[in-house]
Amino acid sequence: MSASPMPLALDPDRFFNLKTPGSQEWWYFDALSDDGQQALAATFYVGLPFDPEYGKAAKRHLRRPDRHSAPFPLDHCGLSFRWYRTDGASVPRRGRGNPGRRSQAYSLNSHRRDAFDHSASPFRISIAESRLERDQQGYRLVINAPDWDPRRRISAELRFRPAIGTEPFEIDLGGDGSAHHWILAASDCQVEGTIAIDGPWGGAAEFRGRGYHDHNAGAEALSSVMTRWEWGRVHHDDRTEIYSIAEPTRGPTQTLWLSCQNGKPVRICHQPARSMAQPWKNWFFMPYHGALTLTDDVDGQRLQRWNDHHLDSGPFYQRWLAEFRGPGFRSNRLGISELLDTRRLTHPLFNWMIPYRLRRPGATRPPG
Repeated sequence: MSASPMPLALDPDRFFNLKTPGSQEWWYFDALSDDGQQALAATFYVGLPFDPEYGKAAKRHLRRPDRHSAPFPLDHCGLSFRWYRTDGASVPRRGRGNPGRRSQAYSLNSHRRDAFDHSASPFRISIAESRLERDQQGYRLVINAPDWDPRRRISAELRFRPAIGTEPFEIDLGGDGSAHHWILAASDCQVEGTIAIDGPWGGAAEFRGRGYHDHNAGAEALSSVMTRWEWGRVHHDDRTEIYSIAEPTRGPTQTLWLSCQNGKPVRICHQPARSMAQPWKNWFFMPYHGALTLTDDVDGQRLQRWNDHHLDSGPFYQRWLAEFRGPGFRSNRLGISELLDTRRLTHPLFNWMIPYRLRRPGATRPPG
């Protein structure tokens, strides 16, 4: 069913500052280079959902609040930065949890509350030595963080300039009584900047391309709100096509197909018909659907997605460089798709693997 979007009056980047045990919030950015040879993703977290220490502390408190104090989300803030090359360039990585040869840079770092700072006007988030700023031109990301390999350090400065017609959109993807705010802040951005690696197999590169930004906030642990969440986006001419398939723990699956023009949502299709290929599995036996088709039951238009090239492949999360075809496409276009299986976030069989990728630079125990 299609509908026309309503403008969002609230600041799409507003800090919810949730304090309930297990709550999480993040500001997400991604981009593909114009030549198709580079991809990047950056995320600033409060209440890092991939931190097993945070998840375990929240569960202990909820089970026995008389014996275990509530974890403070800001004591589990974090930064993620990934830079990928698809032109054959690779980084030889060894050791458990290594993010693969295609990842030119990989950082997933957890920090305590003293590393976090926030300003509402002008909007700014800083975590350790990295920061996210917003001005009249758009967003500025400054990354200064250790790589997964401690011998290497990542520095980047990137500008995300939203399309002139940009309007935000917000929806609750949670189930009954478990709100999860998904806020589309800037669906279409021109992106430019530099990325540099200091250390083995280091170097610097210019980045110029097209990107995307959204913001998420939920008052409960992600594994308590959803079981699976699949998402993807693609740019074509002045259009951006975005889809989301959220499976709440309480309530029916929510499927959304959002079409934007020059950054402005122009059509929202709730619960389009879904057709999926038979599931495949990655090396961790995590199932995923290689092909997906969404069909608007009003006008019959379709959005098709094929997950062709893994960028990240883990026990509970996968990211692809995907091919898309949608309304008005003259040929397939490259985009990004993701899949998160939250049931595996707290599963003992997989939970022990996370620390091999998660780093805690200068970690100290949280106060109290």
